[in-house]
Amino acid sequence: MSDSLAMTRKMTPNKVAQALLSWATAAHNGSTGRRLIRASARHTRNFWAAHGDPLITHRVAERDLVMPLSHDLPIILAAWPQYSQNIVRLTAMTVAARQDVSIVDIGANIGDTAALMRGAVAAPILCVEGDELFLDLLHHNVGQLSDVEVEEAYVATPTDDNTDRTHTVQRRAGTAALVPSVSGLTPTHPIRPLPEILSSHARFSSPGLLKIDTDGADPRIIVANRELLWQTRPVVFFEFAPLWAAKTGDDNPYRAITALAEVGYEGALVYGNTGELLLVTKVAERHVWRDLGRFTMAHGKGQYYDVAAFHSDDAELFEQAAAAERKFFDEMTVTLP
Repeated sequence: MSDSLAMTRKMTPNKVAQALLSWATAAHNGSTGRRLIRASARHTRNFWAAHGDPLITHRVAERDLVMPLSHDLPIILAAWPQYSQNIVRLTAMTVAARQDVSIVDIGANIGDTAALMRGAVAAPILCVEGDELFLDLLHHNVGQLSDVEVEEAYVATPTDDNTDRTHTVQRRAGTAALVPSVSGLTPTHPIRPLPEILSSHARFSSPGLLKIDTDGADPRIIVANRELLWQTRPVVFFEFAPLWAAKTGDDNPYRAITALAEVGYEGALVYGNTGELLLVTKVAERHVWRDLGRFTMAHGKGQYYDVAAFHSDDAELFEQAAAAERKFFDEMTVTLP
């Protein structure tokens, strides 16, 4: 059997699971009967995902992406349609404002963000992913996209300096975090410094947009790459998630904000974890980040923020993005008197 045929068969979705997903993502405004069916479908989905986890497809940016039934992306998009749409608009604005932009997607997962960005721009994308559960899916899904490269690696952080350190991969609902551990498994794929990864992909040595989504390691990656950020000055789109950072052993995720300010980042757009614009602020406004961190640590339940940080060199782009995002959400919101 050829490799391509084996991959095709391996990636064939389960029709019953696909039908179950359709019921589980049914509109929230249905009748009582439909709501009960949806609740039952979700319960069955969760059970099946924990005992077999077949593959399904979900349409993202006009492409059918293959993913495990356990992946929460379809459920999230059904409930919060603005989820991940912020990076689509910001990518389009960044590419329009700069020339010869390349994009680096750290924590590329199954390629859903790459598909979203490719739907908006033609710029080359480097997907960086180390989790073996997602890599086959990532390769398959981005195979539909033009001008996308894949790096099979985790990005090193300051806690990975000890090469004898072992790690545990913590997975949940379609995401994965690499957590340092005194007794764990050495990852199948390497842990490499980001500059080393970019040197292996020459077109991405100076990215215009750097997206980071690692379920807790984002602050450490930013701190570890201050020099790279100073040199290349991309728009940085990352998760500010103090609770998740703490679970991975990082007791000071605010270092990321300090590091960004130290290398010249000024403006920031902050979004709720479902994609809606929360506030426009400055990277150096330390009390804002402390207040945000206090809220998410107090309420927990997976709360985090998406942050787009702009270097002072991109002050005009920041003002443009802030105005455009405010306008976008103002038009979706009832105007207050």
